[in-house]
Amino acid sequence: MGFWMTLSRHHAAQVEALLEHPDGAQAGRKRLWDAWTEAPRPDEPHDSVPLLEFLEENDDIRRNWDGLHVMLTGCTNHADHEDREPCGRAPARDAVMGGLALPRGGRTGRIDDARLLMPDEVRAVHDFLQDLDIPRLVQERATLVEEADVYSFRMGVGLADGSTRNMSMIEDGSLADSLRNVRDFYARAAADGNAVIKEIS
Repeated sequence: MGFWMTLSRHHAAQVEALLEHPDGAQAGRKRLWDAWTEAPRPDEPHDSVPLLEFLEENDDIRRNWDGLHVMLTGCTNHADHEDREPCGRAPARDAVMGGLALPRGGRTGRIDDARLLMPDEVRAVHDFLQDLDIPRLVQERATLVEEADVYSFRMGVGLADGSTRNMSMIEDGSLADSLRNVRDFYARAAADGNAVIKEIS
């Protein structure tokens, strides 16, 4: 089992209510994290109204999160591995790894924190992604992504003749597909004024 990324979108009012905690910001972040982990996913039945409703959960970018981050920001996270903050500038950074950290008890780091984007940040990411020429960006940054040794860059891909070929996420087209998927997700979130929570687990 490796590290896969999940994006989810939520009613901003529910997120804001959970963050507003009488004991301060850290307590609010913990309450939001607890509600996020306990909330039923969209395809799970539930009898009561959850504290935090999942409007959509999207895990289609899966293994490509690191490649997406490098491609969108033009930088890697490896040089400052112990730093909690992902490299790059907003809104490019926020599409995949940036945002307000929602620490999981006792674990710290870029991968160990879930990240929250509020509606204004979601709209900024949406506007940034809408302006991208995806084929051109993939072509321009293919060498950077490969040299960055991003997570799960190569994987065995089944071919029509039944054989398997070890291909990169650029060769098999999955990096470009993931970026289109992320762009569509943020378009829906921005249109509905949602907050977005991202987790690598």
